[in-house]
Amino acid sequence: MLASRPLIALAAAFLFWLALPGTFVFDDHSLFVDPAVVPADAWRQWIRLEQTRPLTYITFWFDYRIWGHAPPGFRFTNLLIHAAVASLLFLTARRLFDAPVALTAAALFLFHPLTHEPLLYVFARSSSIAALFCLAAFYFWLHDKPIPATAAFAFSLLAKEEWVAFPLVLLLIDFGRKRNPRWPWIAAMLALSAAAGARVLYATKAIAGSGSGFGQQTTPWNYLLSQGHTIPSYIWRIAIPVQMSIDPPAPATSREPAVLFWIVAIVATALVSWFWAKKDQPGFWLLPSWLLLLPSSSLFPAADAVAWRRLYLPMAFLAIGAGVALKSWPRLAAALVLFFLAFAAARRDTWQSEIAIWSEANEQAPNKLRPYLQLARFSPKDDALRYLDKAKEIAPNDPAIASERGRVWLESGNAAQALSEFGRALALAPGVASHLQNRGVALLALGQRDAARADFEQALRRDPCLAPARENLVRMGVPPPRAACPVNR
Repeated sequence: MLASRPLIALAAAFLFWLALPGTFVFDDHSLFVDPAVVPADAWRQWIRLEQTRPLTYITFWFDYRIWGHAPPGFRFTNLLIHAAVASLLFLTARRLFDAPVALTAAALFLFHPLTHEPLLYVFARSSSIAALFCLAAFYFWLHDKPIPATAAFAFSLLAKEEWVAFPLVLLLIDFGRKRNPRWPWIAAMLALSAAAGARVLYATKAIAGSGSGFGQQTTPWNYLLSQGHTIPSYIWRIAIPVQMSIDPPAPATSREPAVLFWIVAIVATALVSWFWAKKDQPGFWLLPSWLLLLPSSSLFPAADAVAWRRLYLPMAFLAIGAGVALKSWPRLAAALVLFFLAFAAARRDTWQSEIAIWSEANEQAPNKLRPYLQLARFSPKDDALRYLDKAKEIAPNDPAIASERGRVWLESGNAAQALSEFGRALALAPGVASHLQNRGVALLALGQRDAARADFEQALRRDPCLAPARENLVRMGVPPPRAACPVNR
């Protein structure tokens, strides 16, 4: 039934209906000021050591050249990548099992809401591209072609470095297939993983405000404890995919339940490895999923303790296990696909506007700062100030709140009030060049050109790459200072 052409056409129509409408959200907007996306010579950024995920940025560059600022074009590319991943999942599963298992696995993966963040959120595309090349490596590996498998894995790391444990997955599956591992190629892939990991560590140390690694306000131990609460929330959403906002609530911090989870996880992994050691057993496919999730959900700190897109590739292997388990129950398999499809359809409206996305996040995490700041950016003045008042109750001395209040007042024409707020942001974070730049804009609006110029120039002394300050000096007819700046912000 799943293989019939009408159902395939309906599946394609559903994905178009789900993915193509909507808008850019959150980090998507940064693409249009990114020197790795906008300039014709963006390739200069792709080859920089600090530029992680260059392959993903190449796709953004092509999208920008083809679609401009049109969200449906970027989302169409996401849709093609997601469909290609599901197709490769079918081909790899078909190599191991019969068609019903492969079709069930591909359908579950295609429609489960946990795989839809890289479909609906343009900036999260790196997860689906990396998964595409990992599954290509899996496909070549199953066909005894280790050279293209290794090359495909290298491309995966150039798209995103998250699934560095994938060579261990191939090793595990070789054991499950009763095949002798090809150790030299496994070693070569692990060397690539180590190189990618070292590059990420360097980039997170070299780039201020990076989303992981060095500079996070947590220790590896505390992050491990937080993941003891996060991973159970992932498991729950695999079964019932609800309450999956773009900015989930922070995980609990209680130590005892987290330690208990990790003890249970270690014991469960040992038991699964002992009792389900063959690929034909559904439980076996829990192990590769677990291996893939661990690097981003154990010791290496990330800015977001919870991120649904981390389940993207692990879900592919869970889907294979589900396909094996449901092989003798095709009607149950079809019902399960429809069950997840209904949840996916229910979330469509949320992704149609940024207000809807951040309202959902605010509703699910009312004590989190970021949803209030985002809602303020897309709301009328009075609503924006109300959101920022709520944010101030959460973090009274956060400079981002004062900066956002300054923007609201400036856009409403009250430059004097904006100057006060930008001054407060600067007092709270004196070393941040963007606050100087913002204060300069307010001063310029008040006609205080000399003071504005001084702020812009000082901002550029602190951060030569701050493009708005440079552009404001040009508008004033003042030549900005020359500086070698590989990245504009």
